[in-house]
Amino acid sequence: MKGAGGGYMISRVLNNIKSIVWPDRQIIDEIFLININRVFYLSIVSIIIRLFSIVTFLNKVPTEYNNDNIWRAGLVLTHSIYLVLLIVLAILSYKQRNDTQVSMMTIGTQYIAIMLILLIGVVITSIDQLVTPSTTPFTIACIAIGAIFIIKPLHSLLMFLIAYIMFYFAMGIVLTDLSILLSNRVNGLTSVSLGFFLSFILWKSNVTNLQLKERILLQQKELEDKNKELQHIATYDSLTELVNRRCFEEQVSNVMLSIERHGGEACLLLIDVDDFKTINDKYGHPIGDKVLQRLASIMKSQLRRIDIVSRIGGDEFAIILVNTDIKAAKLVGEKLKNSIEKDTLIIDEQEINMTVCIGITSIDNKTDSYEEAYKYADKALYMAKTMGKNQVGILLKELTPHIEY
Repeated sequence: MKGAGGGYMISRVLNNIKSIVWPDRQIIDEIFLININRVFYLSIVSIIIRLFSIVTFLNKVPTEYNNDNIWRAGLVLTHSIYLVLLIVLAILSYKQRNDTQVSMMTIGTQYIAIMLILLIGVVITSIDQLVTPSTTPFTIACIAIGAIFIIKPLHSLLMFLIAYIMFYFAMGIVLTDLSILLSNRVNGLTSVSLGFFLSFILWKSNVTNLQLKERILLQQKELEDKNKELQHIATYDSLTELVNRRCFEEQVSNVMLSIERHGGEACLLLIDVDDFKTINDKYGHPIGDKVLQRLASIMKSQLRRIDIVSRIGGDEFAIILVNTDIKAAKLVGEKLKNSIEKDTLIIDEQEINMTVCIGITSIDNKTDSYEEAYKYADKALYMAKTMGKNQVGILLKELTPHIEY
């Protein structure tokens, strides 16, 4: 058991290391896009610094010391070349910084900028050896790369190693004093080690933050999807995909509020399947469910988008015909009744025919509530069913009942 626990811990540590060193492609691409923006802004700042440096060295009065003059000329030339390259980098990075997709040009621009900074650090430090044994420019370059750019650890290690090799041999070329040479090489090794350490910390913190951001976005999406699913469940009938009774009553209330404010008329239809219990008993409840689904499909196909159709329970359906008077509602009711009567549902080579009874009432600004409208439509439906199957009943407030055969 202890061995298994230890193996699990080792596996977990290795997976954590892998997730940091080799994150998802999406995170790597996001890092490249961050870096290209940093290349642009660093190029702009560096261009200003290079111009200031060139002007400063050009204004320096030549001295009688040859090394001093060579040092000044070398720095002016180096900063001038660096200035031109920085302008090119600024243009390239500016064109890519608004891209949403990572290209080879984006990746190449980033790594060229990093190696250019390290190379310039080596060159300026080598030129400085003419007047001072300091390795400050190389140290600044290493720290700048480690602190500014988010680089894959293996790539960072490789680039700092290449930079140190260049620095190592450059010092050997410009220095003859073995003590200073050893000191500078040790300082150079310290600089690249510090730069790599900073680079790794920056990479780890950014990858961790981006992974956390990715998880939060994923959880938010899952929560949104779950909320949509719950909202769908709370709004729609799972069998027919029609709005359920609660949602239907809310929408009818909105229709009635609109009528109260702006006038107009709507009609409420209640629909009940004839002998639905017989269908369930004869064919089984799964077939009964298919009958209800077919009825829902027929009703949706016959109605306008603005009309609201609902399964309010069992084999009972309700419809609100918006901006519709009783005469038009009567035609819709007859059309629905005839369409359902003519439809034949074939399941397992069995033909199932359906009929319905429909109760209709009108809703206007004199209608007190949905409950009142439902009461009249329900009475109209009851009267239709008492007269037999496949009929349409109409009952209006304070009017004589009317049955359509």
